[in-house]
Amino acid sequence: MIEKNDIRQMFIKSLKEGVVPATGCTEPIAVAYAAANCMSYLNDQNLITDMHIKVSSNIMKNAMAVIVPGTGRPGLITAASAGIVAGDPNAGLSVISELSNDDLPAIFALADSGKISVDVANVDDDLYVEAIVSDDANTVRVCIAGDHTNIFLIQKNDDIIFSKDRPTAHAISETKQFLQTVELQDIWEFAKNEPLEEIEFMKEASVLNLALSEDGFKNDYGIKLGQSLRKSRFNSSVDDLCNDIVSTASAASDARMGGSQLAAMSNSGSGNQGITATIPVSIVSEYVGANEEDLIRALTLSHLTALYIHSFLPVLSAFCATDSAAMGAATGCVYLLTGDFNEACSAIKNMVGDAAGMVCDGAGCSCAMKVASSTSSMYRAVNLAIQDIEIPSSNGLIHDNIDDTIKGLGTIVSEGFKGTDPVILNVMVNK
Repeated sequence: MIEKNDIRQMFIKSLKEGVVPATGCTEPIAVAYAAANCMSYLNDQNLITDMHIKVSSNIMKNAMAVIVPGTGRPGLITAASAGIVAGDPNAGLSVISELSNDDLPAIFALADSGKISVDVANVDDDLYVEAIVSDDANTVRVCIAGDHTNIFLIQKNDDIIFSKDRPTAHAISETKQFLQTVELQDIWEFAKNEPLEEIEFMKEASVLNLALSEDGFKNDYGIKLGQSLRKSRFNSSVDDLCNDIVSTASAASDARMGGSQLAAMSNSGSGNQGITATIPVSIVSEYVGANEEDLIRALTLSHLTALYIHSFLPVLSAFCATDSAAMGAATGCVYLLTGDFNEACSAIKNMVGDAAGMVCDGAGCSCAMKVASSTSSMYRAVNLAIQDIEIPSSNGLIHDNIDDTIKGLGTIVSEGFKGTDPVILNVMVNK
C-alpha cells in the first residue's frame, strides 16, 4: 500500500511531468526536436545533403494540416527544417519558440530543396519519431518513442553517443501506472487540501493559455472560430458564461493550431488538452470571483483529473482527448461553483454519456471546433449535474461508480478504437 505522503509526491510529479509548456502542436514539434538534436552533432546546416524522417501513423496524421509555429506552413518537412535551422535541442517542447522571421528564408529553402523525405515507420509504437540527417561527412540518427521528447538513441555514423532502453510499444510511464491505482476522490482531496505552496505552479497554466486565447482573438489564425463565436449574432440565445468559455478556449486553439509562437500549457502531451483543461476553469473562476487559492486548487483538480482519465488511454489514438480534458475541467468548474464532489462525478458521467465518441482526424484548424464541442459538452454536463441531473447507470458506458465509468471509457478507446486510426489516415492521405 502506498503511503499518503508518497501519494502526494506522485500527484505532484504527475503534474510536473504531464502539464508543461509547449509551443505548437506537439507532434510536428517532436520532429523539430529530433532534428534539432541531430544538428547538435553536425557542423553546418548549409552542408546538409539529405534528411529522412520516419514517424508512427499518429504522428503523421497529426502533422499533415497543422501550422508549424512562426512559419505559416504545415507539415513534417517544415517542422524538420525549422528544427534544423532554428531549433534549440535543450528546450524540449519549446524547441522552436525562439524562431524569428530572419530564420524563414533558410527554413523555406531547406524545406523546398527536396532534401527532406517523410515516411510512416513500420512500428507498433503509438508515438515514434526517427530523424536521420547527413552532411558531406557525417550522418546522425535520433530516435524518440513513448513520449514527444523521450530520446532513446543518438547515433553518429557507427558510434552510439547515447542510448537507453526503448519503451516497449504501448508502454506506460511510472506516473501513468500510479494514476491507474488511485480514485477520483483521492485527486479531489489532494487538490482541496495540499499546501498551496506545493501546487501554486499550476497558476502558470492559466497565464499561458489565456495569453494564447488573446492572441487568437487579436490575430487571424486558423478558422478564427473564437472570434466568430465571441461576436456571433446568436449570442442573445446563448448563456454568456457558456459563450465566454467556448469562444475563449476556441480562440486559444485557433492560435495554437494556426502558428502562434506563444506557448500553451499542455496536458498529457497535448496543447489543446491543456487549453481545454485550463480555460473553462479560469473563466468560471472570474465569474464567481474566486480568490487565487481557489483558482490554483481548481486548476490542479482539473489538470490532475484529465491526467487520471488519460492514464487509461493510449498516448495518441483515434479518440479526441479534448473531451477527456474537458472532463477534468468539469471537476474544476464544479469545485468553484458548488464544491460538491458528487456533482463533479455526475458531470463526468454526463460527458461520458454525451460526446465521448468524437474522433481525432489529425491536428489542424478543425481542432478549434472540437475544443468548442468539448467545452460546450462540459458546460452542459456541469449545468445538469448541479441541478441533480445525471445519466443513470442503465445507460451505455455509465457505471454507478465514477472510477469504473472512467476505466470503461479507457477500454473503449484502447480496444474499440484500434481499427479506426488506420482508416482515418487512409482517408486523409488519399484525398
